[in-house]
Amino acid sequence: MRPTLGLDLASKKQRKRGDYMYREDYRTRWADNDMFHHLNNPIYGVLIDSIINSYLIQYCGYSTSQSNHVGLVANSYCDYFGAAHYPGMLDVGLRVVKIGNSSVMYEVGVFQRGEDQVKAVGGFTQIWVDRATNKVTPEGVPTSVKQPLRPLLEGSGNEGAMTKSAKL
Repeated sequence: MRPTLGLDLASKKQRKRGDYMYREDYRTRWADNDMFHHLNNPIYGVLIDSIINSYLIQYCGYSTSQSNHVGLVANSYCDYFGAAHYPGMLDVGLRVVKIGNSSVMYEVGVFQRGEDQVKAVGGFTQIWVDRATNKVTPEGVPTSVKQPLRPLLEGSGNEGAMTKSAKL
């Protein structure tokens, strides 16, 4: 296993694509640019939310309208290290920093295709609650969510992280 990936700004600025066990592509659009000709800051939030929910839907069987549990965002952040732009492709990577009893902390890295330097590192923490009551249940993070997230713990310093050869 690789060493733990630090959460300080200097460590985040050194992120590489290989630090993220799950990745998706995103084609930038003209509307993503701001007046300075780089990706508008809210777009990074959309990318973070999209890759996390994409993984939950595809690999955890999560349904935003049908599942008994809901992952509510407790906090979010995004640290910027360079400008992504249109036109172009982005490589967006996802890892899990920590799985707690009732919460999951995610991290997302955004890279411009063809460039090595990470453009942004962001993420959020979800608190898993019962859909009907909005209260944390004794079960906490549902097993159906927790188990498929475990492979994404690589580099997070958590026991149970899987090796790169076991990635999805």
